[in-house]
Amino acid sequence: MPPSTRTPQGEVSPFAPIEAPSILELEAERRVRYLLVSGRQDDGLWGPLGAMWLSSDGARGGFLIHPWAVDNGSEMVRSYRSALARGFTPSDVFEYWVREPWTGANVTVDDERSAETLTLVNELLNVL
Repeated sequence: MPPSTRTPQGEVSPFAPIEAPSILELEAERRVRYLLVSGRQDDGLWGPLGAMWLSSDGARGGFLIHPWAVDNGSEMVRSYRSALARGFTPSDVFEYWVREPWTGANVTVDDERSAETLTLVNELLNVL
């Protein structure tokens, strides 16, 4: 990882870019639950920021960023990573957003949905 992605303490920065998953990696994760998150996109308009997802067994999860919301979508990723670093599980993070979504002026969370694969969630984000 380049030095600019490290904190002064030498840890990987929560703002460090990660390599996007390949289509094969997305398809390898079968049935998932997901929440669409909306907010202010990079162009200032309101729209999808991305989707928080959780594997069917609750062991894996993450946040897929919408291509038009890299800035605020990255904030959601940073928040997600921070929760994991504090000992929360992917299931804990997902269930928090299911129960108590922030519905203020900055972010709204849609009802929980399910998909056969992460590929379907990724495709949905790219057409919204």
